[in-house]
Amino acid sequence: MNKTKRAIFESAIKVFSNCGYTGATMDEVVARAGVAKGSLYYHFKSKEELFIFIIKEGITLIHEEVNEATKGMDNPYEIIQESVKVMLKYVYENKDLFKVIISQLWGTEERNDMLREEIKVLIDNSTSKFKAGILGGFIKDEDPELLSYSLLGVLVSAALYEIINEKEYNHEEVAKKFMRYFEYGINTREMKN
Repeated sequence: MNKTKRAIFESAIKVFSNCGYTGATMDEVVARAGVAKGSLYYHFKSKEELFIFIIKEGITLIHEEVNEATKGMDNPYEIIQESVKVMLKYVYENKDLFKVIISQLWGTEERNDMLREEIKVLIDNSTSKFKAGILGGFIKDEDPELLSYSLLGVLVSAALYEIINEKEYNHEEVAKKFMRYFEYGINTREMKN
């Protein structure tokens, strides 16, 4: 992403986060980004197109960070653990993006449907990691898709926690706690009944 598009991307996230989709304006994005109005419209023809871009780009960045962090790992537990840590770190570092995502999950407009489709891609990626855990024998008798939705719930909850409390937390500590809950909430090979 070039410098101008990056400035627009970051500015748009702030504007949508602070003003909501309805209240956000292209003029506010331009003002925050410090770019010419023509530059904005060169890259994005409408507010809807800009919104779709920030959602797709944000979710793509999550995928890339998770894939990079888990590259070369074979142990399903370690893959899940690292994925959780990276996702929670991403939420922590991109609170405004998650505020936008949370605010737009429930609408009935086309952009809301698109957002849910992008979230489904994120869930499918997590599901494949949980399936690997099942096939590897680490996870027994569990629904990998439901586990993925649960992980998304943790991410949304972490973002909501940040938004409401406006205080810092250690994402690695939150990831450790999640993994502890995850381990004791399902049957694993290492757990004693």
